[in-house]
Amino acid sequence: MTGSPTLIRWRTALAQAARHTLGSRWRSTLEALEMARLEYRSLHSAAMVDVRALRKAAQRVHDLEQLCAVLARELKVKALSASPE
Repeated sequence: MTGSPTLIRWRTALAQAARHTLGSRWRSTLEALEMARLEYRSLHSAAMVDVRALRKAAQRVHDLEQLCAVLARELKVKALSASPE
């Protein structure tokens, strides 16, 4: 046996909390990404392009895309490790 029932309950509770936290963070990051993309599009289509603001917006979109990818991988790994064998 790998652990006592108490230890198993703690591990299960910890895994559920981690999935919930990761899921919440992923959803909020997706919302932030959508807003950043809208900001980038509006800056890009403006009559007078502020290059500095456009670069900052592009960097923010890139950073949020990277964060979404990492969180999605973590969620998938957590879901796979929590599934019964």
